[in-house]
Amino acid sequence: MKQKYKQFAKKENLPIFMQPSWLDSVCQNGMEWDVILYEKGGEIWGSFVYVIKKKFGFTLITMPKLTQLLGPYIKYPKGQKYYKKLSWEKEIMNYFIDNLPKFDYFNMNFHYSITNWLPFYWRGFKQTTRYTYVVENNLTIEELSKNFETDIRRRRRKAEKLGVIVEKSDDLEMLYNLAYYTFKRQNIKTPYSFDFLKKIYENNKDNIKINLAKYKDKYIAGNLLLVDDERVIYLIGGIDSEYKDIGAMDLVLCESVKYALENNKIFDFEGSMIESIEKYFRSFGAIQKPYFQITKTNSKILKLRECLKDLLRD
Repeated sequence: MKQKYKQFAKKENLPIFMQPSWLDSVCQNGMEWDVILYEKGGEIWGSFVYVIKKKFGFTLITMPKLTQLLGPYIKYPKGQKYYKKLSWEKEIMNYFIDNLPKFDYFNMNFHYSITNWLPFYWRGFKQTTRYTYVVENNLTIEELSKNFETDIRRRRRKAEKLGVIVEKSDDLEMLYNLAYYTFKRQNIKTPYSFDFLKKIYENNKDNIKINLAKYKDKYIAGNLLLVDDERVIYLIGGIDSEYKDIGAMDLVLCESVKYALENNKIFDFEGSMIESIEKYFRSFGAIQKPYFQITKTNSKILKLRECLKDLLRD
């Protein structure tokens, strides 16, 4: 099944998070990935990628670290009317649900192009709407600059005036250190190790771009972007706190979005539900895209745990 999926993923140019090379990279520490294929008339019409993990005796279908989306990908027959389209989605999604392995807990983020989750609702799943922010690829560079909020334009000019330059790099360790100390400054444990990131980098080099901002011969900010056929995705970023007020990260992101538009790709900030980060992403002229987080709990023990958490929260 996986071999057939590898050929399908390459042919259909699926998002990088659904590509076998990515899944092989992020499935560490007991995680395994698998796929359900919907075939009809000798053709594959849909795929459903999932990651499974055993923990404390429970079977979890969940999201690996640094992975934005998984789940359904559906092809549609040409000329299909809207009524038939929804019936088609129901047919394929029901097939996916029927063929999922037994699980105690399910948690997955769907691509924002999936706007119909009703088949999952009818089968007892729950949904939470989350948001990412994207800059569409129908803008010119001049239009992009006009869409930046005043503070972004001001800080970008400040960085340029001070001589900050953005360079392409393959220095993964430098980028990781910038991200690590950014988390540390916020009293947050870095959610991934350098070895975890290194495996992703080594397996997906052709789809990764690192930008570092240099100031007076020192790298002070940077990001790691994922590039697939449609999108440039902001995956990781970090900044030296000593230089956080000179606009280096703003310049890095401006150049990153510009790179996406120059290559006719959508720029995806990958979203955040944190209010301050949401505001920052929005200030680059990005538009809001809702996507679905789909969950289901089958284990009675885990259901009780969820109820207790809700009671304590109230």
